[in-house]
Amino acid sequence: MDTITKVNQVSFHPSLGQKQVFTIKLSGSKFDNFAGSELLAKIESWVSASLMMSKQDLPLLIIDMENVDFIDSQGLNKLLASLRIMKSQGSNLLLCSLHTSVRLVFEITRIDQLFAILPSFEDVVAASNDVDMAVASHF
Repeated sequence: MDTITKVNQVSFHPSLGQKQVFTIKLSGSKFDNFAGSELLAKIESWVSASLMMSKQDLPLLIIDMENVDFIDSQGLNKLLASLRIMKSQGSNLLLCSLHTSVRLVFEITRIDQLFAILPSFEDVVAASNDVDMAVASHF
């Protein structure tokens, strides 16, 4: 079962240069070890391919979690591993569209302090000029 429904490339054009952004929209309602492992493997492959094909900076990655209404500790671990991969390459990973139940897990575990989390993908697009500033100040 594929937990990813869409992978899109979005190009933002902030006032200070261009910033490429890739989005992944998760399709499953449950983000556990299985779904997290699948996402992590795809991110690892994408990062490796991007680095081999281009000497430019790795684009920002946004994971749209609109369909996810349950996350467990293994899912959180896979998201943290994905964040570490992106940060190690000088990029970042943002989350958007978290359900209240998922957001609560992030807050209870205090992992919400590690990620830039935006209310919706539309907010990401609307705030595209501020994404770099928000990410930079968040970490």
